Amino acid sequence: MLIQKWMASTYQLLPRSVAVAVQLKTRTTFTMSGAGQLQYLDRPGGHKISYRKTEGLKSPGVIFLPGFMSNMNGGKALAVERYSQHHGHSYVRFDYQGCGESIGDPELAAGTRAFDVWKMDAQAVLDQLTSGPQILVGSSMGGAIMLLLAIENPTRVQALLGVSTAVTFDKPLTYTEDNVSTQASTTNEYVTPKDFWDKKYQRCLMSDSIPVTQPVCLIHGMQDDTISYMTSVDLSKRLQSKHVDVVLRKEGQHRMSKRDDLALLGFHCCVRSVIWL
Repeated sequence: MLIQKWMASTYQLLPRSVAVAVQLKTRTTFTMSGAGQLQYLDRPGGHKISYRKTEGLKSPGVIFLPGFMSNMNGGKALAVERYSQHHGHSYVRFDYQGCGESIGDPELAAGTRAFDVWKMDAQAVLDQLTSGPQILVGSSMGGAIMLLLAIENPTRVQALLGVSTAVTFDKPLTYTEDNVSTQASTTNEYVTPKDFWDKKYQRCLMSDSIPVTQPVCLIHGMQDDTISYMTSVDLSKRLQSKHVDVVLRKEGQHRMSKRDDLALLGFHCCVRSVIWL
């Protein structure tokens, strides 16, 4: 009901053609098949990343990119799954190596940067588990991966929806879901910036002009004490795309996982998938 209330109060703010399209879209009913079967995708070194995929007849498809040491069973991933199923879009959620239900030693090899490995995991999901255009939904660190995939795959990535998007890692990150990875450290130790990611990614995302040309929506909570909401405001100015919106939630925190937060995310998934067709 919360998502419907968000929509009802916002239809009047949308252009008439878009509002009608959204109303028609939300009235469409599809069979809710539940979560996709747990499956595994082979990765180098004998590792396997876990994923769940639900098929859909509508394009574009949707991929959810989790945050730092989070997993595919968090509230945001499941909320986007419900939206995708309800409206007939294919959907993939997955765990990075060393996280959630993925198989393999969670400790990465010496000299290996975790971010780089997880970005390659996301690329493998895009390449091997999906076809056609995709909307990427990135949470926190997943937002940085989302941006890089958009730059490197301009014909496959149709649009981006970031939640508490992180583009720098110069201070400790916190988990982005209440149920963090089952393989995550319980000692509150965090990966330091020095060995977390390749500096070429840092230079790309901190440049004055980031070559992302797809439509982008950035949702951020103003009470986020991990990544300031000004990060999304600043990022919006540096993206080359002319179609960038920033949505600020006054009481929103970093996880953006409360019921109203998830309703807002579901609403924007619905509206944006119509505008971005």
